[in-house]
Amino acid sequence: MTIAVLAGTSLVTMLAVVLAWAGMSKVRHPEPTRRALVALGAPATAGLTLVLAAAELGIAVVVLVVPVGVSGVVLAGFFACLALTTGLLARKGHDAGCGCFGEGDEQPPGRVHVLVNLAAAVGAGVVALQSPPSLADLMRTDPGAAFVVLVVACVGAMIWRLVLTGREAPAAIPVSDRLVSASATFLEERFSRRSALVRIAVAGSAFCIAPVRYLLYPGSALAVIAPSSCAGGECTDGYTAFCCEINKGLNECPSGTFPGGWWMCTDYRGRQLCASQGVRYYVDCNALPGRPFPGGCTCANNSCDNRRVNCNIFRYGQCNTHIGGVTAVVCRMVTCQNPGSIPALNCSSSVAVDDAVCAHEAPCLQEPALELAGAGGV
Repeated sequence: MTIAVLAGTSLVTMLAVVLAWAGMSKVRHPEPTRRALVALGAPATAGLTLVLAAAELGIAVVVLVVPVGVSGVVLAGFFACLALTTGLLARKGHDAGCGCFGEGDEQPPGRVHVLVNLAAAVGAGVVALQSPPSLADLMRTDPGAAFVVLVVACVGAMIWRLVLTGREAPAAIPVSDRLVSASATFLEERFSRRSALVRIAVAGSAFCIAPVRYLLYPGSALAVIAPSSCAGGECTDGYTAFCCEINKGLNECPSGTFPGGWWMCTDYRGRQLCASQGVRYYVDCNALPGRPFPGGCTCANNSCDNRRVNCNIFRYGQCNTHIGGVTAVVCRMVTCQNPGSIPALNCSSSVAVDDAVCAHEAPCLQEPALELAGAGGV
């Protein structure tokens, strides 16, 4: 087995890992990608993001098992489309994250995104002409070489993510646990645990995302994949909890946070706060820079049935622009009045809309909760 052949297999395997990572991230956090698609003129629905995530996961599986002469062509076409898409976003001046890995604080799409995706497309096309063995073929003929290829591919994927997001690859064990648990849950819901595909994918994702723990600690791959993370419930839907759920029933930003931005639901049909107006405004309460919010990223009140707290790193940015940086959204407060008209919130009137949140409710927003005029909360 020559170095050139192994390099070709490593490249396509790395691109498969990148797509699998991106796809799983979009499943967990569809909102940043949805915003990027809306900027391109797509419908304002999270369903399209999930279709894209499914396509990425599907292509990743295909690349690992089918001959590279075929999968390389598929990869070349897909990454060429990604290069075109990121170029269009950059041309439109989309200044939010590209949503490539489903994270709100990614770098805005620009020249680097276009060049990296173009390089991937060209590289995949060249490798397709050489037609080296796929990772599955290599595992059958030379397991040792396949292991080396997988290690190289995972390291390359981490570097890829760092370049496109401007963030460090996940290192802390709790974050790794959540990411690999997501991959395990996603696969186990759709395939048998005894499936060879699931065993390979689960072991690969455990190694890629938590390599030190996977290699050095005893236990099976599935034990690393699902230590304690939620398998379901609202804590897995990607949205942040209401502030009143964690702030002693108060619908206001808790201590250690500030209003970082807002958006509106234009078609509220519920019977809780703002029922009479039919419109709701949501204000993100971001953690103050340099002051990590106590408890880290958790489910509200330590229950999988509640949405997450202090997990989604994102900022719309219409409020308190004198506070720099992008931090985690600790919780969301609700107001029935445009936040731009409430002096205490210090927000502009720049409008963002997400009707997908119109159905979000919490018991603490039930009547007799009253929205205080000019205060933006309860």
